Amino acid sequence: MENTHPCGLSPEAEAHTCMTCWVKRLSLLRDLSQEELRLANNGRVFEQYLPGDVIFEEGMPSRGLFCLNFGKVKIVRSGLGDNDPIIALKKPVEFMGMKALFLEKNHSGTAIALEPCGICIIPRDGFLEIVKKNNDLSLKVVQMLSKEVEAADKRMINLTQKHLRGRLADALLLLLDRFGTNEDEETLAAQLKRADLAALANMTVANAIRILSDFSKEHILEIDRRKIKLLNLDKLREISALG
Repeated sequence: MENTHPCGLSPEAEAHTCMTCWVKRLSLLRDLSQEELRLANNGRVFEQYLPGDVIFEEGMPSRGLFCLNFGKVKIVRSGLGDNDPIIALKKPVEFMGMKALFLEKNHSGTAIALEPCGICIIPRDGFLEIVKKNNDLSLKVVQMLSKEVEAADKRMINLTQKHLRGRLADALLLLLDRFGTNEDEETLAAQLKRADLAALANMTVANAIRILSDFSKEHILEIDRRKIKLLNLDKLREISALG
């Protein structure tokens, strides 16, 4: 973890509060009262991470609710092979560690920064007190967790039933959906290592490299090191649909 902000924000960045946070308008906390925000802010800490840093680790107790202020994060779970599968991707302003917080259990996955990240950690007791008193927030939390379960179920079915090409197509479409593109509207905004793409598609690195090469030869995408430009999105979606 780095003390100096890796993205070059002002030193005052760490001094921001839940009350003044400009990104909260995009999060579950956007409709909280000032009193509720002060309660969430009580004991909150702000931490910064560089690519590859572990934010929390599978099997470790919960430190609170993790709010991703900026950056991108992958959640991995221990697998049987050499490459731990990626079970989720997180972007601002999403929360991590909520299941461990509510269930009072250890984390079921490991969160790792994909790029420079800033994360607020809201103490468990303060957040739960707000949830108990705020019915609207409680409903939003239930809806969010339900959507995560639904998405996880769909991914599990796709990863077990689809062929390798369909699974890698799904992984690329997931990156597009989660992180979007650069200004050219074609290049994926997330630059993942081949091992991460393989883990996202539940396949070996060798298979991921081979299928990426096939997609490139078929002019579905263009590869420049870790940069992937999607040239034929319709074809990629067709491969995903065919499985």
